[in-house]
Amino acid sequence: MSYLRNHKVLLLVIGALLVANIGLLYFFVFNKTQDSHRPPPQNPIEKVKIEVGLSNEQAVAYDSLRSQQFRNMKPLFKALTKSKEDFFSLIYQQGISDSVLNAYAAEIGEKQMELDISTFHYFQSIKALCNEEQKPKMDTFIKQIVKRIINNNGPRRPSDKKDK
Repeated sequence: MSYLRNHKVLLLVIGALLVANIGLLYFFVFNKTQDSHRPPPQNPIEKVKIEVGLSNEQAVAYDSLRSQQFRNMKPLFKALTKSKEDFFSLIYQQGISDSVLNAYAAEIGEKQMELDISTFHYFQSIKALCNEEQKPKMDTFIKQIVKRIINNNGPRRPSDKKDK
């Protein structure tokens, strides 16, 4: 018993830690209020439908255009990747002239240009689905997508996950 009398501070610290652990356990296990503030994840069609206010017919047309765009873009991305791999494989060769480097870089530029033009036309086609009231909302939506493309160095492609 003299041990407990001599170490009252230690017992107080242990008690405080025990209460803190019980509190944290309760917070993480039983308290789910923070999760209810997060919106449920949306698929891209539902997101654009809600943000822009597309009708069901417009959403179906958007989905069709989106699917077609991803099918068209996949070979372009593969070609761009191949061009970049070929370009950077030149590192292993000695005495590469600037004209060879420029030719490879020009090929990469052409592939990137094809991708950007295709994406531009895609955005024009989805904007054409909208009525005059929806167009400003679609403009905002497209700006968000473009910002994500620029920041992430390319659009999200659902097929990427399947190919790996």
